[in-house]
Amino acid sequence: MPVMMTHDTSIDYDVYGDGPPLVLINGLGFGRWGWFKQVPALSRHFRIITFDIRGQHGLAHGVTDLSAEVVALLDHLGIEKTHVLGTSLGGFVAQKLALDRSDLVDRLVLVCTSYGGVGRKPMSFEALGRMLGWGSLRPEDAMRRGLETATSDAYRTGNPDEFDRILHWRLADSPSLSEYSQQMMAGAQFDASRNVAKISSPTLVVHGAEDRYVPLPNAVALAESIPNTKLRILDGAGHLVFIEQAKEVNKEIIAFLKPRKRWRPRIRSAKQKTKRLVERLEEANNKLSPFLKHRKPKRKQSSQRSSAKQETKRSQKGDGMRKLRGARELLQKTKEGPAFGKIEGWLRRSYQAPGDWVRKLRGRLPR
Repeated sequence: MPVMMTHDTSIDYDVYGDGPPLVLINGLGFGRWGWFKQVPALSRHFRIITFDIRGQHGLAHGVTDLSAEVVALLDHLGIEKTHVLGTSLGGFVAQKLALDRSDLVDRLVLVCTSYGGVGRKPMSFEALGRMLGWGSLRPEDAMRRGLETATSDAYRTGNPDEFDRILHWRLADSPSLSEYSQQMMAGAQFDASRNVAKISSPTLVVHGAEDRYVPLPNAVALAESIPNTKLRILDGAGHLVFIEQAKEVNKEIIAFLKPRKRWRPRIRSAKQKTKRLVERLEEANNKLSPFLKHRKPKRKQSSQRSSAKQETKRSQKGDGMRKLRGARELLQKTKEGPAFGKIEGWLRRSYQAPGDWVRKLRGRLPR
């Protein structure tokens, strides 16, 4: 059992299988033993990481501190991208991780959880009292009442031995009263109702129709708030739906997370890196060659444009000269025509103007 130490906690973790990584975040009061029905099935398709955080001191920032511990574990394992599955309180941690570190989260699976806060339908006082063990004189009685509330009547009737085994594990690996209280307060203070719409990871929400700790309307509200979300409701299951109907839940998880193509590690060999580098150089050359070839024709085209402009100017100037010559010829014809002769005769007859005066008038007309 590997152990990772942080400044004030220790994280016990296990890794199973091979494939795309999938980190499982358990709920309040449960250890990584709670995944006993998920690990065998999911490890055939994914690299499963389960863990327990020991010795939390304070959780001053609530779920944010729990999320930071998960980030530290992923960094320790060298995982840059992972699927995340969280149940109950672990679902709060998974949502916080998807909001604060979207670069780490590939796909998100939220089981028997909500977005926190008051929610669409709060837990009943009766369910809250049974979860806290009110009225129980012994720890075993308190935990039994809590697990009975977390499961459906049909499950307990059909699986009495398995229910007793879960109770035994719960008693053997129970967090201290201080740690349990800190986790409960962190969950009570969590409210992502205004932020879950910012989750960019594709999300699967799985919920039991008979969940008394997180009533079904809260799961519906969660699925409606997160974009690109699939909701799966399982009838006849309570809060521990991932144990009660594990086969169906595992099937949904695998179908949602399994890659369409064969998964391969992201680490490339030196030969693959060299091949990729050569391909990039060839792509760059192919893009650069046409660019260089077309530079000279562009210059010729510009020179042709300038010559065309000059030719246009010359033609315009020639047209103007031709129009000017035509106007002068017309004026000359007017001076020599009969109309000018009539004017000249009229002046002589009316004013007996001398011939030299008429000649001066003719000389003032433009030529």
